[in-house]
Amino acid sequence: MPLAKLAATLCSVLPAIKCDYPRDAEGRLITHKLPDAQLAAYKGILGHYHIQREKTDPGPAFDWERLQRGLR
Repeated sequence: MPLAKLAATLCSVLPAIKCDYPRDAEGRLITHKLPDAQLAAYKGILGHYHIQREKTDPGPAFDWERLQRGLR
């Protein structure tokens, strides 16, 4: 997955970026806009829908788990 390679490279070159996506308390992907304080503190990979309500991408078909496996 080229996106995983790009993301892994960014996480390597920019160590402040955590190679993970936003998760709830049970470890599941958060699929909505993060609250402002949480967004400001988050240091990982985000989708547009984590940043603003008007965006829906990458969308429900995007395989975040596949991306995560590719980052390892």
